[in-house]
Amino acid sequence: MLWRISAVVAMIWIGVAAPVVADCTAEIRALFDGGAWDPFVRENRRETMVAHHPDGTQSPLSDVMWDGPVKSINCTPHGCFMAIGSASWSGPSFAGPWAGPTDMGIADPEGFARATRDRLAASVAEADCAGAVELDGQAARLYHFFSKTEPNEHGAWWGGRYSVWVDTDARRVLRYEIAEGIASWAPTPSKDVQVVTVVYDDSISVTAPE
Repeated sequence: MLWRISAVVAMIWIGVAAPVVADCTAEIRALFDGGAWDPFVRENRRETMVAHHPDGTQSPLSDVMWDGPVKSINCTPHGCFMAIGSASWSGPSFAGPWAGPTDMGIADPEGFARATRDRLAASVAEADCAGAVELDGQAARLYHFFSKTEPNEHGAWWGGRYSVWVDTDARRVLRYEIAEGIASWAPTPSKDVQVVTVVYDDSISVTAPE
C-alpha cells in the first residue's frame, strides 16, 4: 500500500512541477528573443569578466565595449581586439593604436550573432526561476540554468551553469555568472566561476580605425 501512495504522490508532483519548469524554461528563453539577452536590442554597454578561483583569488579575463551586436572592443591580459562585422584589429588598449584589419572569415556577421543567440536559448535546461531578489541595492530577478550549445559551423561549442540577474522589466542583464564552464577548446569543467558585471553607456561607440 505504501508504494501505491508514494507512486500517486510522485505522479501528482510531476503533474504540477512539469508545467512550472516548462514555463520557467520559456521565460528564460524569452530573454534571448527581444528580451534582456537579445544582442539586437541590448543597449551599448561595458561587460567586465573576472575569474573567481577556488582559493579566493581573482584574475581578469576580459573587458568588452559593445556597440550593437557586431561591433566591439575586447581587452584581455593578452591585448585588445576590435571587431566590426567580419573584420578585426589588434592593439594595446581601448584607444589603440590598431593593427589590421584581419578578415575573420564570417560571411554574415549578423546572421552569426543570431545563430549564436539561438543556440544558447535552445540549449537552456534545468531552468530555475528564483524570482525577485536584490542586487547591490537594486531590485532584480534571478534565473539559473544549465547550457551546452550545439556545435556551430566551426565546430565550436560552450556551456556551463548560469546565474543571471536581470532588471524587473526583463530589459537589461545586470550581471551573470558561469560555473563549471566547458567548451570545445576546454571540455573539462572549470573550477572557476566567471563573474560578468554590466555597465550600460550610450556614449560607447566603436568605429573602424582610419
